Amino acid sequence: MLTNGKEEVTKSCISLPELNAQVFCRSSNNITRTECCFSDFCNNITLQLPADNGTWTQLWLVSEYHEQGSLFDYLSRNTINVDGMIKLALSVISGLAHLHMEIVGTQGKPAIAHRDIKSKNILVKRNETCAIADLGLAVKHDSVLNTIDIPQNPRVGTKRYMAPEILDDTINTETFESFKRADIYSLGLVYWEIARRCSVGGIIDEHQLPYFDMVSSDPSLEDMKRVVCEQKLRPNIPNQWQSCEALRVMGRIMRECWYANSTARLTALRIKKTISQLCIAEDLKS
Repeated sequence: MLTNGKEEVTKSCISLPELNAQVFCRSSNNITRTECCFSDFCNNITLQLPADNGTWTQLWLVSEYHEQGSLFDYLSRNTINVDGMIKLALSVISGLAHLHMEIVGTQGKPAIAHRDIKSKNILVKRNETCAIADLGLAVKHDSVLNTIDIPQNPRVGTKRYMAPEILDDTINTETFESFKRADIYSLGLVYWEIARRCSVGGIIDEHQLPYFDMVSSDPSLEDMKRVVCEQKLRPNIPNQWQSCEALRVMGRIMRECWYANSTARLTALRIKKTISQLCIAEDLKS
């Protein structure tokens, strides 16, 4: 927002009647947002503001409000069943696969790596599916020029969720795939948080952050490097998960997200396919 010649950035929650504006979705033939497609990845939102009064210019970034809060908040308050776990996990990986994929065309998008995947940066919708948020550290890949809009310091993100190659500063910043693989490592940690809140034979673990039993509540880079890179530790996968097919598959996915060798990690599309198959199998059971 420009106010008296100065740029200001504000966050606010405001209803459309208060704003005296209308929101349209271009992918739904300009029908109003209340009739929009509501797809997980509908970013084709246009805000129609009332006539400018000539005193200031406002630039709006519009996003939906999800009253359930972040996935961290949701898991702290709620336990889930197997179906709920799969629903959360599938929607998260669908969002990440969409980010990682380049879409060519007039309505296309570049491939994007998030670089700060964690439960506090994932929102839970009213229907208990997830939306990935906070792309402030994201980088995009220009496939034509083969360039990445990476800033000078590649060592960003939340220390607890940083991949080994970021912690020890060995990540190849010249290759876009490196950033996607780092996202996958962080995704595995988010999956661990989700799975812990799933009831298995009446056993439910309390919600905890990854590595809660190995580092302090505010670990340093050196703390995380020692645990993840030098000691090569990973969050514990409980034995009781083996008694539930869905949790057994989730545990396997986590391990394959946590490989120290980033090239050995699963891709987002591979994970999405596996969890989609798991979803079908669970549906057939019921």
